[in-house]
Amino acid sequence: METHLVLGAGQIGPLVAKRLIAQGHRVRIGRKTAAPSGIPGVETIALDVRDADAVARAAKGASVVYNCVNPQYWEWPELLLPMTRGITEGAGKAGARLVALDCLYMYGDTSHMNEGSPNNPVSKKGALRVQSAELMLEANASGKTQVAIGRAADFYGPRAPQSMFGDRFFERVFANKSVEVFGPVELLHSYSYTEDVAAGLVALGTHADARGIWMLPVQPAESTKDLVDRFARALGRPIKTIQIPTFVFRAMGVFQPVMRELAEMTYQWKQPYVLDDTKFRNAFGFGATSWDEAIGATANWAKQNWEARAAA
Repeated sequence: METHLVLGAGQIGPLVAKRLIAQGHRVRIGRKTAAPSGIPGVETIALDVRDADAVARAAKGASVVYNCVNPQYWEWPELLLPMTRGITEGAGKAGARLVALDCLYMYGDTSHMNEGSPNNPVSKKGALRVQSAELMLEANASGKTQVAIGRAADFYGPRAPQSMFGDRFFERVFANKSVEVFGPVELLHSYSYTEDVAAGLVALGTHADARGIWMLPVQPAESTKDLVDRFARALGRPIKTIQIPTFVFRAMGVFQPVMRELAEMTYQWKQPYVLDDTKFRNAFGFGATSWDEAIGATANWAKQNWEARAAA
């Protein structure tokens, strides 16, 4: 039995913690406050992850640190790199390996993204993600700490409020309104089931030789329309889509920072967006959850949380 430190209590961190507990490990969650995690057997620690010494203290005795921290979009210029630096240095000081959750913003050509794809960011946030990954990979190359970076596509799954198939999507579905999309729905687009993201990170953390960049498990890409249709069948109700022009995000961004930041990311839905997890499947012997199981679990959660509200 090993001790693992999970940093971040958002959409993925708690799922990682639950899997580690189920495997018999000791688990701590580090977050802004010491509020209970709600996961039996998990200790919660309050810390500022920008403070490498605080991270090292929290990671004392831990074999692995998981970086599942993600500040709000508009906070990235101020917080992303200091957080990455604090976590990476803290893991190294504690003698722990680091497993970091990452996105795909560093790729300009999104038509076939794998571990060998070149960095070519076309957004400010993409450039920051390149710098963040370089900080971690440099620590790995210099021997300061062993680092494995797991990259995932856009999330979907139960309790994933900030995803495209999250709170706003289901709120509109159960209100019989068209759901909003960011580009042509006919284009191929990879989507990562949150449970698969967690499973992939745990696999990287529990295999002592895992290092470098890994694409986390994902089903073969389908069009956004195909996924919307899958949700329509699972929910038993028709779902229509409406494409939001980029200029609308910019206009709304005057009053809502998140909309302003989303505007520069809409390129991801205007070209094929395909993630290749071949390396991961070959190395670890498993892939993503089936569409039926993943969509079914998400739809059941949505019914429990949104159907009654819509009927009220």
